[in-house]
Amino acid sequence: MKKIFFSMLVATMTAFTFTSCEDVPAAYEIPGGGNGGNGGSTETVGNGTAENPYTVEDIKKSDAKGSNVFVKAYIVGFVPEKAIDDAKFTAEGCEAVSNVLIAASADETSVDNVMPVQLPVGDVRNAINLKDNPTNIKQEVVLCGNIEAYFGKTGLKSVVWAKLGDKEFGAKPGTEGGGTGITGTPKGTGTKDDPFNSVAANTEAAKLAANAVSEQGYYIKGKVVSVKEAFSAQYGNASFYISDDGKADGQFLVFRSLYLGNQKWTEGQANIQVGDEVVVYGKLTNYMGNTLETAQNTTYLVSVNGKTEGGSTGGEDKPGTGEDKPAGNGNIAIDGTTLTLSNPSVQAGATTVEMVPGDFYTENGTEVTTITLKDGTKIVFDANGEKNGPKYYTGANYSNIRVYKNNTITFEGSKAIAKIEFICDVDKNKNVNCVGNETATVVIDGKKMVYTNVFKEASGGGVQLRINKIVITYAK
Repeated sequence: MKKIFFSMLVATMTAFTFTSCEDVPAAYEIPGGGNGGNGGSTETVGNGTAENPYTVEDIKKSDAKGSNVFVKAYIVGFVPEKAIDDAKFTAEGCEAVSNVLIAASADETSVDNVMPVQLPVGDVRNAINLKDNPTNIKQEVVLCGNIEAYFGKTGLKSVVWAKLGDKEFGAKPGTEGGGTGITGTPKGTGTKDDPFNSVAANTEAAKLAANAVSEQGYYIKGKVVSVKEAFSAQYGNASFYISDDGKADGQFLVFRSLYLGNQKWTEGQANIQVGDEVVVYGKLTNYMGNTLETAQNTTYLVSVNGKTEGGSTGGEDKPGTGEDKPAGNGNIAIDGTTLTLSNPSVQAGATTVEMVPGDFYTENGTEVTTITLKDGTKIVFDANGEKNGPKYYTGANYSNIRVYKNNTITFEGSKAIAKIEFICDVDKNKNVNCVGNETATVVIDGKKMVYTNVFKEASGGGVQLRINKIVITYAK
């Protein structure tokens, strides 16, 4: 009897199961990965494109990744200090301009359901931050940036574009040489014997995060479409666009390339012309997340119309020695305990201004934020989402500002800046010159220069920047 009852029960449950399945609608198709979606089996509302942005819930559910990702959400608060647990779900009393919190609901008040957004210096920060724009609280916004860890959570960094209401801020990828919308067929592997064409160079550069520089250099071949900046004796470099056929479709920007033989151009040498067939070598960058180009100070002409006069590098995938290393669109050079940032697009003048930390701070361990110099130039220090932010330390034999891994320093010049020199200290315990990491970057935007002490390793703190003095030299 027990066996008969059990068999009837199983049969009944089986019939119930199959009948129920017939009433369940088929699963929705999962949108393609968009700008970095993982294509997993989790349902999402959006796919990260401009036409169909992710929601915050999409990103959390699908563990989406990628750069130049579009996210639609509500601005719900900000992080006032260094920890996400200190989040404020209001605009009242906001003093933070470098971040906001976004969520799927305008009324969200839990840190478990938000994404922190890092606002880079520029139009996006000016328009979105809650300190300057308190009425933005609970407003819907569309942002484009890179999905990265921020404040210990999945966040959005390197934001290049934002839309609030009917107003847009920043540079939207896919427009004006942006990181999407690449047309044409990529060709080549980027080697000396098989150079990239312009489309392949654009495609490879588009994989990079905003302002990142490729680890290796590539050979790129094409015909000159137009000359943005001809070679000149003043700077010794040139900027021009190339493509397969010399037409604008699929063109790629060769930015501030040195001349043949990886040397500066000099008077009397042939200049670059529209229609010239060239091979260039250089690392790639996705400048500000919206312009794909070669990274300056890594780029030089290998040949022009088959000629290689001036010598060649013998196929080495390295720029010549003795050059300042590339860093965004500015230069960084280290000489002993002196770190120098320079702007290659301007000439240095005779006007300078100095900053000595002890003139602005006296108490040991003071958090460093904004310093305004006598001529109106501002120096803004920011933790940039890290646990350790810039601080002032003083003792019997030292007085300096310490800048830690991934911290930023923004110089807002009273006029264009040509050069910034940091006179730095030495860590006597480690016998290390505290001049920051070799992977540091500097990005120039008009009168602003932004230094980031970039550190990419999974653990450790890298090299501190310990500032004894700063000397700023303005442009002519």
